[in-house]
Amino acid sequence: MDSLKKAGILTGAAVGGVIGGTLSVVGKVTRIKIIDTLGSSIVDSTIYTGAIAGDLASGTTDLISGKLTGNAQKVADGVEDLKEGGSKVAQNVVGNLKLLADNGGEILTGVKERDRDKIKHGAKNLAMATAVGLITVGAVKIDEGEEEN
Repeated sequence: MDSLKKAGILTGAAVGGVIGGTLSVVGKVTRIKIIDTLGSSIVDSTIYTGAIAGDLASGTTDLISGKLTGNAQKVADGVEDLKEGGSKVAQNVVGNLKLLADNGGEILTGVKERDRDKIKHGAKNLAMATAVGLITVGAVKIDEGEEEN
């Protein structure tokens, strides 16, 4: 059911556009890079969340309808979509743990070396990941690009 996949992505984009797009515009207008980056990360994360939801909804629908109608191909398609959605969830969990470890390590290194910039950078990224995670229910995609003003 490609329509469910597309609907998931479009829903994620719409939610992300409203919340993240607004924050991004505020960040651009006020020239506060971290707010702009947070908004962009929310847009990316909600699209990703929508893609996961679309895969899971499509897989479940195909699996159930395939079982009810005895259509083996639909069942196989459903299982494949569910695997794809599960894979995205697993990749996201691993990515989030890596982000946490990297930035936590950067904070600890900064404390050890008395480097305020490392502490600030690590804390900023952890705070941003937390904010995005809360808004997007855990699917986090953060751009750790350039430093803000």
